Amino acid sequence: MAQTVFACVLLLIHLFNVVAVTPNDIKQLKKRIFEGYDVNIRPVLNQTESIDVDMRFILASIDNLDLKIQKLKWNGFLSLRWTDITLSWNASEYGGLDFITVPQSNIWRPDYVINNDVSQKKALGTSDTLAFIRSSGLVTWEPGMVCETSCKIDIRKYPFDTQTCSFDFLPWMTTSRFLNTTSLNKIDMASFVPHGEFTTGESSVHFDRFNLVFTDDVLVRVRYDLVLHRRPAFYWMVMVFPMATFPLLSPISFLVPVASGEKITLSITVVLSYLVFIGSMNDAMPKLSDTVSLIVIYASIQTLISMLTVVANGIIICIHNLPPDLQVTFPIYKESRKLHSSRKEKYDLQNGESFKSISPKFELCSITGKTMAVQLAEERVKAKSQNNLLEKDKWILLARRLDKICFVCFLFLPILVSVIFGCLFAY
Repeated sequence: MAQTVFACVLLLIHLFNVVAVTPNDIKQLKKRIFEGYDVNIRPVLNQTESIDVDMRFILASIDNLDLKIQKLKWNGFLSLRWTDITLSWNASEYGGLDFITVPQSNIWRPDYVINNDVSQKKALGTSDTLAFIRSSGLVTWEPGMVCETSCKIDIRKYPFDTQTCSFDFLPWMTTSRFLNTTSLNKIDMASFVPHGEFTTGESSVHFDRFNLVFTDDVLVRVRYDLVLHRRPAFYWMVMVFPMATFPLLSPISFLVPVASGEKITLSITVVLSYLVFIGSMNDAMPKLSDTVSLIVIYASIQTLISMLTVVANGIIICIHNLPPDLQVTFPIYKESRKLHSSRKEKYDLQNGESFKSISPKFELCSITGKTMAVQLAEERVKAKSQNNLLEKDKWILLARRLDKICFVCFLFLPILVSVIFGCLFAY
């Protein structure tokens, strides 16, 4: 019972002391700790020693990643903590005052800048940014920032790409001998607002060392890397699906009859539509030379296949309109035909009997022979008429056969190219 009463008394004393903090206590405290304070001197007793700074990077949101100019716009802040021994006090001497807040310009701060800022390198924070100081001398400084930093873009697998963007923080003049910075092994994403186009992946922290010309010491850069995965659902609908289906329209031109007059017009229209679509797609992509997007190569190959359909249709139309009496002969065929005729004549001379010698036989079977002669004559007339018809339509038949062959080939080629590049994207 006595212990409980004693604890209650201590609690009341503590509450009384907290309530007893007056504005005058704060004024007296600030006057004492900042009297003779120099913001340009590191807060360590031995100036040859380094000061330990704990850094934490908090990313709040990603506004935009511009592929064409390779720039990332983001919003976040740094949380820096260090101990300033010159800013410590006894809380009981100032009514139990345990902490104060002061403008950042009143205290010493690490001279960090955003090294990969595309606009300008400037000191962190503003004149309105406050620093939180505890009675133990622990200083917490959290400057906020809305920045545009450079981000190396890899468009090889666009629009199924994954980008790695960096946030570089570099001390402008304070070398590693005087500034020792530690950090967590990742970016703090607790307050991150999800982005509509990208999802965030793993993050990491790296410490890079840079040699200086004016001193033998080095600068240590703290680099935070963040992996961004693109959401592909939108691009499936507006880019990938049209690009894969447009080349499948070109083979339809081989199904259109030549007599309609629209055969080559259809194939040219499909090619022009595909080129307009590719042009609108290229406007959104960066003009990079170190990496080439697979989808650009895919579009180029599909464009070439579509152009070949125009050439094939032109050749088919020319073959269809060839004159029927046009004869295409080959030297080898002529020689073989002459050789065959000479052999036939030789055979007739060797084995031939004169028509007179066999005439009695025809006289004996004149009745049956006459009937057979009539049938042979009718068959010869019929065969001759068919040969004339085939001779007239042979180029048309050849054009129709080429239509069927080209339809199968140019339908198979785009599908094969799509499958190959699909495997490359998935790899």
